[in-house]
Amino acid sequence: MRRILALIALLLLVVAPPLALLAWGFTDLGAIHLWSATDVRVLLAVLTLVGWLAWAAWMVALAIELVGALRGRRVRVALPGLSVPRALASALVAVVLASGAGVAHATPRVADDPAAALVVGEVAAASAPAHATPATVATAAAPAAPAAPPVAEVSAGPQHTVAPGEDLWSLAEKYYGEGGQWRRIVAANPALQADPMERLTPGTVLSVPDPVTLVTVQPGDTLSAIAAQHLGDADRWPQVHALNTQRVTDPDLIQPGWVLKVPMTVLPANAPGAPVGGDEQAEPAASDPAGGPAETVELPADSESAAPVTAPADAPTSELLAPVTETAPAVGLLGGMTALSAAAVIGGVGLRRRIQEHQRPLGRRYVQPTGELARYEVALAQVDEAADGTDRMALLGRAMRHLAQHWWRERTPAARLEHVRVGPDDVVFTFSEGPAAAPDAFTRVGASLAITWAALGELPDVAHAVAYPALVTLGESEPGHLVMVDVMASGVLGVRDDEEAGAGEILSAMLVELACAPWAEELDLLVITPDARFADAAGEGRIVHDTEAEDGVATVERLVRHRAPFIEGRGWDSGRLDPDLAEAWSAQVILFEVPPTPDQLARLEAAIAQHPCGVAVIAPVRPEVGASVDWALTRMPDGARRLSAGQAEVVPQTVPAQAREALADLYQLANDTATGPAPWWEAPREEDVNIIALRPAPLPLPERADGPRLNLLGPVELVGCAGEQPSRAVRQCIEYCAWLHLHPGSTPAQMLAALLVADGTRRSNMSRLRTWLGARPDGALYLPDAYSGLIWLDESVSSDWEELTLLVTGGVNKAPLDRLVAALELVRGAPLADAAPGQWGWAEEFRSDAAALIRDVGVVAARAARQRGDLETARWAANRALVAAPDDELLLGERIRVEHAAGRTDEVQRLVTRVTRTARVLGLDLLPETVELCQEVVEGRLRARAQ
Repeated sequence: MRRILALIALLLLVVAPPLALLAWGFTDLGAIHLWSATDVRVLLAVLTLVGWLAWAAWMVALAIELVGALRGRRVRVALPGLSVPRALASALVAVVLASGAGVAHATPRVADDPAAALVVGEVAAASAPAHATPATVATAAAPAAPAAPPVAEVSAGPQHTVAPGEDLWSLAEKYYGEGGQWRRIVAANPALQADPMERLTPGTVLSVPDPVTLVTVQPGDTLSAIAAQHLGDADRWPQVHALNTQRVTDPDLIQPGWVLKVPMTVLPANAPGAPVGGDEQAEPAASDPAGGPAETVELPADSESAAPVTAPADAPTSELLAPVTETAPAVGLLGGMTALSAAAVIGGVGLRRRIQEHQRPLGRRYVQPTGELARYEVALAQVDEAADGTDRMALLGRAMRHLAQHWWRERTPAARLEHVRVGPDDVVFTFSEGPAAAPDAFTRVGASLAITWAALGELPDVAHAVAYPALVTLGESEPGHLVMVDVMASGVLGVRDDEEAGAGEILSAMLVELACAPWAEELDLLVITPDARFADAAGEGRIVHDTEAEDGVATVERLVRHRAPFIEGRGWDSGRLDPDLAEAWSAQVILFEVPPTPDQLARLEAAIAQHPCGVAVIAPVRPEVGASVDWALTRMPDGARRLSAGQAEVVPQTVPAQAREALADLYQLANDTATGPAPWWEAPREEDVNIIALRPAPLPLPERADGPRLNLLGPVELVGCAGEQPSRAVRQCIEYCAWLHLHPGSTPAQMLAALLVADGTRRSNMSRLRTWLGARPDGALYLPDAYSGLIWLDESVSSDWEELTLLVTGGVNKAPLDRLVAALELVRGAPLADAAPGQWGWAEEFRSDAAALIRDVGVVAARAARQRGDLETARWAANRALVAAPDDELLLGERIRVEHAAGRTDEVQRLVTRVTRTARVLGLDLLPETVELCQEVVEGRLRARAQ
């Protein structure tokens, strides 16, 4: 009755006021005598206007609260005079919607309607405390309800008898792999719909609609094979696909390591192993791909398909749930890509983005990876970070330069390399014959030279060509131990798949390293491929491609004929190690992704064997061809793949086709020169040109909110928390907080997709973060539980980035100097300054935008201060922005102008040298305005130009 009265009151407050004002309000304004102080009609008109304004304020408040109720959290809008109407509207809306929940779920159709089921949870949680859980919210509601009956009224579906300590969240994790799916159980059990948050009574029998089994994809699996194994019919694969559309975009392409949902198998009631009686029900577990003992759940006796549901035990937990919650999420995206390849890609993309930022015009921005593409970048960062790929790649290049320099000084050719083993602590180069001497810091062990990463870190960089520019990774001999080979030593490096043409992923991995590894910059690469997109994006003109195998063979024969006359009895390495000849004798690698015919393979072998002159070939070899095979790809009984040669065997490095497309997309975005308008820049308007506007009054500086504060513009930190800092995973907690702050109102699934973490890890860190943030003085948590399915930080959790964007609201180019200075005072360094390359991969768009905004603020502030004659402020503004955008050409240009105006000639010369050197390092031309500036400040005038 209370809820019906609330609905009536709400309707009356919406309809009655305008009807009353129209009926009794004074509207005949023409009859008023303004100069008559005794004319009461003036008062009546004022009261009518006030009435309309009050009703309008009420409607605004009601609309805000309705939006907030549908979104599951309070709307952050602070308008004067609305606090009382919003409080009344909030109370009425909460009561009315709570009433509607029971009605909505009284219909049998709701069990089949996920959207309706979602409303149940949101409405039921509307009046719950922020820190409650699905099992405990009822304790904060009205007085305790009577105990639930031992058997609830259930709809069709497997039955579960509630055990002590169980709640809806834990049941959803058991049956669906996701606690957030608890609303589905509520929707299928009418007895729970009156109050879904009430504690479950042990012994209650609940219906669980459409439970799933979790299956880990193994090498060689297909959706049909999974359906045949777990559903008994390969033709039921569309059912598996329908449950996993977020993960499986192409039904013909699934990756090992993915964890997919599969409908639980329904057995006939009299099947062997079916339980007898309700007391023998067992809780389902997700499936172990290898099989195992099965546990069963009984269907109700009157169900249309009354039979137990079987789920193999010892299964992946909910932490591994598809689409994006597996323990090692990067494996599913990147396949078998190793840390060195991941680091090479990150380094190449990062360099191109630095060039982009250097060339970016004021008020413009480049497109950054988002969505699925951003997830690939996060995966690359995880693989790189897990094995220090970036550091080891740099150190490996340093080792090869020291080897080359040593052999050049000793006047000996480079030793023929058999393989390189890259381990957690050291790198070992093994040669066909033992080297005569070891360079400094290297240790000779038989036919090998070894050096630790720590010792390599102590060696200086040397300006010499690398010893083995065609070094590529084959795979891992054991976890954490990479095996690499020199393509040049093989002549023709043949890779064969003994079962089918499946060597393509291995060749793709080699292509990635040959295109992206820093030492590979010293070789020339020709790719014979039907898909040249990655080569075009990553190669920057260094990689040539063709589509016909015959053209590749002809190129090899031509290169050998051209180089052979110049060898004159000396080895190719002798010329390549000579700094004066290194470029002319660069390594030439031809990688075939189109399999050559047996005749073409024979021609390639004959050409290279006759005249070894720095030309090498990588080619797939068809199964029927017995020759020209260095490494053969085989499949083991357990489904794993191995790459073998003689006694050597490795787990191959692979790059799946989907990952290769994503890498090409990353490079293409980083190469793109097109820009769009930046949101912090106000575009010119017609009135700005045609009229002279009065100078507006300066806006007050925004006040800092009380509560936890994220500092992202420099070293990342979380300050002002009400709780104690956790003893572990502090950096991860800060990263989670930053992601939530930049993506308010997101779901756990979106969070998992962006961060690529296991759900169990996410839950643990979210719990730590919630405890660390603590609660407001009124008891509300700074990180409330997401009962609506959406995660929000409390509005009092602020950040320096949020404050910076508020300071430049309306456009950087329109902001007064004092606000620009206040914005720059927030900058403590580059955005995310203490995050290593590859970390916080999801935040690349934020990092890029933040650095771009700071640079634009610095340029505009420096120009404004310089025009006022305030050289000290102009110098400070440019220097502060340079912290976030090092060596930016426009900022250095402002510094040059300031020092020139101050008469500091030595500083001007230093800055001119700096800006020109930066352009040479990046391989860029200076902007025309920078060229003219340098001429004016150094030479005193522009150089003469013909008219």
